Amino acid sequence: MKDSRIEVMPPSRRQWRQRLKNSLLYYLMRSGWSAAERLPIRGVLRLVGCVAPYIFRGDTRRAEAQIHATMPHLDGPKTIRRMFVHFAESIWELSRLHRAVPQLAADARRVLDEVLAEGRGGVMISGHIGNWEILGQAIASAGYPIATIAKPFYDPRITAWLHKWRSQRGLEIVWRGDNTGKAILRVLRRNRLMAFLIDQDTKTAGDYVPFFGRPAFTPTIPAALALRTGAPILFCWHHRRAKRHKITIERIHYVRTGNMEGDVLALTAILTGRLESIIRAAPEQWVWMHRRWKQKSVE
Repeated sequence: MKDSRIEVMPPSRRQWRQRLKNSLLYYLMRSGWSAAERLPIRGVLRLVGCVAPYIFRGDTRRAEAQIHATMPHLDGPKTIRRMFVHFAESIWELSRLHRAVPQLAADARRVLDEVLAEGRGGVMISGHIGNWEILGQAIASAGYPIATIAKPFYDPRITAWLHKWRSQRGLEIVWRGDNTGKAILRVLRRNRLMAFLIDQDTKTAGDYVPFFGRPAFTPTIPAALALRTGAPILFCWHHRRAKRHKITIERIHYVRTGNMEGDVLALTAILTGRLESIIRAAPEQWVWMHRRWKQKSVE
């Protein structure tokens, strides 16, 4: 009779192999980033972006399907190629962040100054559009107190490195954990800006609102936070035009009805609709490979 027993790798050996794998990935990442900071590889990164659709076939197919379902008039393959080139360009820009960041225009500063003068902080909303990492860095570099929320990585070394890199110009990082809610409230109580990205289907409190004509599960915490605390709500985004950066910040005004649940959903829909219009203006600068409509509405 054939022996049906399955050999199980000892836990210590599994852990050792995982630690080795994590270390290799960590040092490869650090080495690659160090090279990007020092070498003139902008053209190389753009070339990588051009061939990326043929490498990341699963992401490409998902992006093509979502573009076809939401913006069928677009040339899908061309948009996706431009999207990957945009991401490659973004990596190059971020590798140069220690040298310079885009400057905020006078109108953007005016909106921030007016909001902070009210003394209640501000809830800032954006999405994974343009170079969203530069967006937060530019606001912090301009002297405005801003915090953002992030999920820790499986490897604490990567988390520590990202924390150091992201906070180099004053951006405060709130890492998700048991006391995330209290940390967010402290940001607002100190009259600071609390930034959220609301364009991904994640495991957080949310509800379904229209996004490109389809119900999309969207985080409702930012809207609820603004309504409950009275903090002003801002919408901001970054777009790249050739080699120029454009950062736009606008205040969102809304009318309360007194029905908190309905108001939260309505405000979330307003913010999501605003994001949709921004994506339509530069579709190649959004993350089409993300499974935005992963969860399905039961209605």
